[in-house]
Amino acid sequence: MREKNTDSRKQEEPSSSLKDNPSLKKHFGTDGIRGIPNESLTEEIVSKVCSSVEKILSPKTIALIADTRSSSETIAMWISNGFSQEVTIFNYGILPSGSMPILLDELNHDMGIIISASHNPSEYNGIKLIDKNGSKLSDEVEILIEETMDSIEVPKETSIIKESHLGYENYKIFLDSINDIDFSQFNLVVDSANGAAYKIIEDIIPKNKSAATFIANKPNGSNINENSGATHTENLVNIMKDGQLGISFDGDADRLIMIDENKKVANGDVIIALLATYLSKIKKLDNESVVSTVMSNYGFKIAMKNNNFNLIETPVGDKYVAEAMKKYKAVLGGEQSGHIIFSEYLPVGDGIVTFLLVLKALNYFNTTLSDFRKENIQEYPQKLINIELGDTLNKEELEFINQIAFGLSNKKNLDGRYLIRNSGTEPLLRVLVEAKNSQEMDIFLDELLIKINDYLN
Repeated sequence: MREKNTDSRKQEEPSSSLKDNPSLKKHFGTDGIRGIPNESLTEEIVSKVCSSVEKILSPKTIALIADTRSSSETIAMWISNGFSQEVTIFNYGILPSGSMPILLDELNHDMGIIISASHNPSEYNGIKLIDKNGSKLSDEVEILIEETMDSIEVPKETSIIKESHLGYENYKIFLDSINDIDFSQFNLVVDSANGAAYKIIEDIIPKNKSAATFIANKPNGSNINENSGATHTENLVNIMKDGQLGISFDGDADRLIMIDENKKVANGDVIIALLATYLSKIKKLDNESVVSTVMSNYGFKIAMKNNNFNLIETPVGDKYVAEAMKKYKAVLGGEQSGHIIFSEYLPVGDGIVTFLLVLKALNYFNTTLSDFRKENIQEYPQKLINIELGDTLNKEELEFINQIAFGLSNKKNLDGRYLIRNSGTEPLLRVLVEAKNSQEMDIFLDELLIKINDYLN
């Protein structure tokens, strides 16, 4: 990451210690293991991961949930084949990934596994491993799992899966316990991405006290995230009428992106700014600290400074946000992509919890989302371009591309910043450019993309 030096208006030269992908693991990305089942994600990988987990962590009972992908049943079988008969797996069905800490706590399981590829297209799937406390496994444990996979053998006598409806019931009870919203203030359009939130979100919005329209809420196993959800908000924007508030989840509902009353996308930066201000006012923002990632908009950073909040930055990935929150005793953190964590409720991001918190904040301030952002955060123009790769770039290749960008930024005297990194979940190069005005941003980005593509080709 090369961020602008705001004093000299130059960017620091890239160093050889660039840590774009902090863990550099073979199978685990920034959010579990993902791939196309029976292609890049195989039964051998999933089963050996589970066998390694049993050897290292020795769980006896496991909570299992999934999003709406048709391949989830197959992956559940692969998971079962990886554990021995000493382990019992309880399948709680389709649930948002944020429900897992509730299941582990209320139903007393040793660990959890989430079958999901989050915001990825339906042909992808994956697994996320969750420890007994409800948090994602550390990089150190994931590396140990990968090392153990090389010599592990899957058991001959495998685990069994027991089906249960108690997961939905317990998660619903939890959401009801924090849902004291006056919904009459809002006219909502809710996009569930044909994913894990599709049923529970309708159950927690009172039909007789709210104006709510639900879209992308009929999953069929192959339409998750299809032209919908937090990464494809165009359809939601087109459906909305002026004055309505748009709510958009991703496939496993751990992230939330909103559309304000003027049909303008409000990403995680805007949501965190709102929640930080709200929590500070009600004396629940411990240490007046907020954690975000290097992707956050410069306008967001200015908003944090103007409110005298302590801003702590991490690499991209909500697990790194969660780790920093523990280290610095912060209760609020998140990503521009919409993963928001409020640790008083949960140790991980949950789009539905974030949705409820946003409505609480807007109720408290008696304002609209569009009015809040107009008064509190002025975002710099920003563009994120994804370049498809055959293989993830290695450290040297990534460093060379950053040197190209560094040279161009000096030549153009860029009043902004750039961030170039490998995706932690897909074979993509993510190129982010931000500048004080759109024209400068577009000119710099166009030239940078030409130079990067020349190098890659």
